Amino acid sequence: MSRSPLAWIAASAVGTTALLLGAPALAQSGAAAAAAAKPASVETMNDMALAAAVNVCELAVEQKVPVQNAVISNAKAITYVVTAAHGGQIAGAGKLEASQIVNGTIVQIVGRVKQGCYPKITADDKKFVDEVIAQFTAQAKQQQKK
Repeated sequence: MSRSPLAWIAASAVGTTALLLGAPALAQSGAAAAAAAKPASVETMNDMALAAAVNVCELAVEQKVPVQNAVISNAKAITYVVTAAHGGQIAGAGKLEASQIVNGTIVQIVGRVKQGCYPKITADDKKFVDEVIAQFTAQAKQQQKK
């Protein structure tokens, strides 16, 4: 039985993010700081996703790091920022679970990789990008039917 790319990546990233969130460096004010946090704006999320996609492209094209690995790393970083600095809140979406942030971030990053360096990445990396986009598109269509 195979798992979808998003499910596997989200599970991997959420597990690591949970470990990071318990790090002593985050113990500033703990739950009180997260509760009082201002939601991340849509513009901030777009900027972080664009920066992450540029990083993914740099790592994949110049350093030959698999796109999947680079996407996971960047999704973890963005999820950490949104959770730690914004209490897991995104404007217009409310408070989200780490897995929701990871999944949304993955889709945003992969979409920008497709627009950016897609012609320069390996066939395996293209397959990963295409699978994530296809899965997201299928899920979006199912949501519209509901």
